[in-house]
Amino acid sequence: MFDLVSSNRMIATMDRSMTLASQRMALIASNLANIDTPGYRTRDFSFQDALKQELGRIDGNALPMARTHEGHLAPAPDLSPAAASGSLRPAWERNDGNDVNLDRETTLLARTQSAYSLSASFAQTELRKLYQVIRDGSR
Repeated sequence: MFDLVSSNRMIATMDRSMTLASQRMALIASNLANIDTPGYRTRDFSFQDALKQELGRIDGNALPMARTHEGHLAPAPDLSPAAASGSLRPAWERNDGNDVNLDRETTLLARTQSAYSLSASFAQTELRKLYQVIRDGSR
């Protein structure tokens, strides 16, 4: 039987995005919980890079866009933010060796929560579409 949910690329993409956002929020929470731990080093990962890698797995491979005919429009340049160079840790630390910055962590948490909420909203919209198709088909 055809599975409408697991074969839907939008739902699969949003599922991966929410999973990565949850993992990043757990890391940020860990960083915040250890804000007063001497010698604690901030842990993080690039959400954008991880999502691109996960989306490549969903697609099977990440194929670059290419012009196959001179009449085709050229692909748009990649406007995604650049990945942080080197480690994603702050460039400073306190005297006790702890490098957790409250402002940085709360900003990252807010951004990650926004990404999660947006992904959940897109998934919910797609699920509503499937529900409508199922409901209309049963009449």
